[in-house]
Amino acid sequence: MRKLFSKLVAMLTAAAILGTVIFTYPVSAAAKDKNTEASIDERVDRLIAGMTTEQKLAQMMIVSLRSGGKNTTTVSKAYEKILKKYDFGGFILFAGSIADTEQTVTLIRKCQSAAMKSKNGIPMFVCVDQEGGLVNRVSFGTTSSGNMGLAATSDVSLTEESADMLGEEIAALGFNMDFAPVSDVNNNPNNPIIGTRSFSDDPEMVSEHVTAFIRGLSKNNISAALKHFPGHGNVDTDSHTGLPLSELTLKQLKACELIPFQAGIDAGADMIMTAHIQFPNIEKNTYVSKADRKKVYLPATLSRTLMTDVLRKDMGYNGVIVTDAMDMSAITAHFDAIDAAVLAINADVDILLCSIDIYKDNEINTLPEVDAYMQKLLARVKAGDIKEEELDNSVARILKLKIKNGIMDNTLSVSKKKQIARAKAVVGSAEHHTREWEIAQQGITLLKNDGNMLPLDGKNGKKTLILIPSDYRRPAVEYAVTRLQKEGLADLSDITILSYSGAAADDRDILKAVKKSDRVLILSQSASRNTLLTNVIEQVHKSKKHRVALLSLGLPYDVACYPDADAAMCAYNYSGSAHDAEGRGPFNLNVAVAVCSAFGQSIPQGKLPVNIPKLTVDANGKNVYSDELLYERGAGINGLASWTRSSAVAGELKEYVEAVTKKNGKDYIPEEDRIAVFDLDGTLMCETYPRCFEYMVFTDYVLNNPDHISSDEVKNVAREILDTAWQDKPQGISTRQAAMADDKVRKWGDETDAAEKRGTYEKLGIKCISMKNDFATIYGYNVKKDIKAPAKQ
Repeated sequence: MRKLFSKLVAMLTAAAILGTVIFTYPVSAAAKDKNTEASIDERVDRLIAGMTTEQKLAQMMIVSLRSGGKNTTTVSKAYEKILKKYDFGGFILFAGSIADTEQTVTLIRKCQSAAMKSKNGIPMFVCVDQEGGLVNRVSFGTTSSGNMGLAATSDVSLTEESADMLGEEIAALGFNMDFAPVSDVNNNPNNPIIGTRSFSDDPEMVSEHVTAFIRGLSKNNISAALKHFPGHGNVDTDSHTGLPLSELTLKQLKACELIPFQAGIDAGADMIMTAHIQFPNIEKNTYVSKADRKKVYLPATLSRTLMTDVLRKDMGYNGVIVTDAMDMSAITAHFDAIDAAVLAINADVDILLCSIDIYKDNEINTLPEVDAYMQKLLARVKAGDIKEEELDNSVARILKLKIKNGIMDNTLSVSKKKQIARAKAVVGSAEHHTREWEIAQQGITLLKNDGNMLPLDGKNGKKTLILIPSDYRRPAVEYAVTRLQKEGLADLSDITILSYSGAAADDRDILKAVKKSDRVLILSQSASRNTLLTNVIEQVHKSKKHRVALLSLGLPYDVACYPDADAAMCAYNYSGSAHDAEGRGPFNLNVAVAVCSAFGQSIPQGKLPVNIPKLTVDANGKNVYSDELLYERGAGINGLASWTRSSAVAGELKEYVEAVTKKNGKDYIPEEDRIAVFDLDGTLMCETYPRCFEYMVFTDYVLNNPDHISSDEVKNVAREILDTAWQDKPQGISTRQAAMADDKVRKWGDETDAAEKRGTYEKLGIKCISMKNDFATIYGYNVKKDIKAPAKQ
């Protein structure tokens, strides 16, 4: 509800700025009426009939403005000329071409305008890899906590909300295609490229989140492209740098890897991206590698068996198939560029991604090279190596998708000035950054907490050493500790941050700092043992007074590298948000959230989305994962139990809340028993709806002051705040809305009355968090499902 309300406010704000609410690709009502299936087919047939073979081939290409690591943030007249000459199906931008909002909008509009001046004037797919988490090309926008972090929340609605935010932002910039979500099942801990980009190692869990991601993107008219078919999660080679090989059979793929793709197909995925992986037990055809003249199996991208027989026929997919980038080493190191294109098209792939460089440098004219490539491919069609029917079928799918999503009807009628204003109001908005922080909090997973080491008391004068894997993580950690100090949870003077990047196993400075500290937080992002960190843990334990906690920033498998740590938490993403709440940055979202959680800012609730096997040492002294599990999927210590100083107090609160919920047949909490609370900044947080509610709990008062609390006091404090905050108002008006009109309860600011209330609550040690996000989950309540409004009388 909060998301919908905030989004409405954002839309109305944008409307005030622009004079109207702008959609990226408006389609008129008349056009929609005409877009019946029959009329679309007729329109597509007419377009194809008027196209040359060369134009069809161009429509089957998505080109990039990047080559050899070089990117451009502008489009010169030379490149506009190429886009005008050829009717390319689309183009993709990478991070180096996406500098800021105004530049990105301008670049996309120039490219799209050039395409619309081509012979057929067909607008292009404007594509980006905006997966969230590790892979984010729009670095200045909202980036979310990443797929595995989302899966750790066990709430698919949060995945949908995250995708909705990502989709809203890239649509505002002018994109219409997102190469996401990653639909791979990460069932190989040694996978070097998928990892936390995958939701889970469980195909059913991946399926649920994949379909939720599709729903989120579709709300913004952004096409989703599932990747990487038939699955990139069970290989140990990165196809960017090599040609992976999987020994899986089709039966094995159907039992696991193909399940999320089938779910995505059933959910209406617009596009599926292929994987450059050999499957010799499925595709037997080979090609003589240009690298060493040895035979290699045709990877899935070039395999008719996998693309046509499996994806088209067995799985019933008739949408657009796009290759993974054809300039990756898996293809370029072994295949002739034209041969690879011919094989892909004949496999029934519709779009070749990055098959030719149209950009090298703003000073270099690449048109002759583009012309040569197109002529070579055209010659292969004329020679009969590619059937015209294959081209027609692919172009038909492409045009139907463009019509369906309104791309064909894009006229760039909205002025650039208005589009930029709209984009600036949406991309990386304060609302989105707040939500991504809250969502990331819910994914933090506590796997171990011996002796209740966590949360750390940052106000007791003890010295904390935080070891970070590199200085690239420093802004996130510094942001976290500064935020903790502002919220009264830690003193900066008691915290030391040191990088262990490149440090030797016996680094004197780090080991000396360990001796001077009272506890150590190790931030790890590599799923391999670091001897220095092992030595740190040993030294901490020898001192007996020390404690050490591991915060896993990336792949959760690194928890297995340090089983002797006293506590272990998983954050699932060392990349993330580019800005903090004040617009400063960059910092890594999950890193900051995890550090804050370690000091008790939020209660870990996440559940492990993957199995973590134990590490053993083989005969060669190499660390290898064993078949025995250290932690099973679904593991995660109930955060409240570990953060609780007194189980008796927690029991009292639980008993009180359960008693209230049972009063009216568990249907709802009557108005006289509602609990209203304040957020950390003093904002009244409890939002209410007609005959519904949000639970709230007083964390520090209940959990940190067990000697000063009784069952009656719990009830009295709750009712005191209830009496202070509750307003007489019409049904359906939220407490927060009502409070905003009342300075006495709106903020614990400088107002005298508000300051007095703040003093009263601070003496009680009260700090408040939302029961909707924390307490309801902890005690098994689901506000949306379990607590229902009573039927109208």
